Parts: sequence; structure tokens; C-alpha cells
Amino acid sequence: MKRNLSIVFIAVILFLNFSGYSSAGEKKKNLWITKKEASLPPMKHPKRENKNSDKLKNQLSSVNKQSIMGPIIKIKKPDPDKLYKDLIDILIHFEENPMGESVDMTTLRVIYLKMFGIDITDRILPYIIETRIDANGIKFPEGEHEFEIRIKDTEGMASAQIFKINLN
Repeated sequence: MKRNLSIVFIAVILFLNFSGYSSAGEKKKNLWITKKEASLPPMKHPKRENKNSDKLKNQLSSVNKQSIMGPIIKIKKPDPDKLYKDLIDILIHFEENPMGESVDMTTLRVIYLKMFGIDITDRILPYIIETRIDANGIKFPEGEHEFEIRIKDTEGMASAQIFKINLN
């Protein structure tokens, strides 16, 4: 009898772990970045020099053309000017550019901008609903966090936008 009860107990624990009902699974679900990742130095943004200004203008114009033609990224939440204390709601809409094609959500990439870019797109996938990211109660370590969102339309025209979250 004790052996059968032990087998049932182990089966219940395994079921809870695999189905996501365990408390550790819930904590991991709402964590987009780890403390270890947050402790990395911030990514250095490239400095613009006047030496090759013609070359730089050509590079920038090609990026701007893609940005103008790609999907429109609207960051509704979080507020970039607000200092947060705990859990954060994130709401980001992706809209078809009037001059472009429909949004291709399979091309979405969310990069955590630290010493090197950390692709956290897989962590965000559960929060994608149609053409938006809708996440409530996401936990971030204390500090300033900078992310770049990249997305393309069905014709391959790209857009990118950087946003920051500050936690006290």
C-alpha cells in the first residue's frame, strides 16, 4: 500500500512540474532577464565621427529607408520616464505601415542590450497575442534595462526601436 501511495505521490509531483503549476515554474514564467544578465556592463553605442561622413550618410539613409517602410512599433507600456519599483506591465503594438505590407510576427526579435546583445525573444513568445506583446506583472532586476525590438513585414522591410525600463 505504501509503495502504491509513493508512486501516486511521485506522479502528482511530476505532473505539476511539467504542467507549469509549480511555484518555480510561475516565477520563471514572469522573468525576462536574469540577475546575472542584468549585471553585465551596458552595450556601448557606436560613436559617430566626421571622418567618413559621406559613407556614414549612405549607411544611415539605407537604415532609415528600411525603418520608414517596416512595421510601426508602438510602445504603450512601460512609460520610459517612469521609475518602477516592482512588477511591470508591457504592451507593444506592431502595426502595418500604410506604405508597406502586413506585419510578420515570426520575424520579431527582442534583444537585451548589454555588453553583447542577448536575444530574449524565446522568453517573450508566450506573451505574443496576434500583433502585440501583452505582458503583465513581469519581474526585472533593479537597474536600467535597454531593449531593442526588431520586426519585419511580409516583404522583408524592417523596423527597429529601442526602449528602456528603469527600476528602483
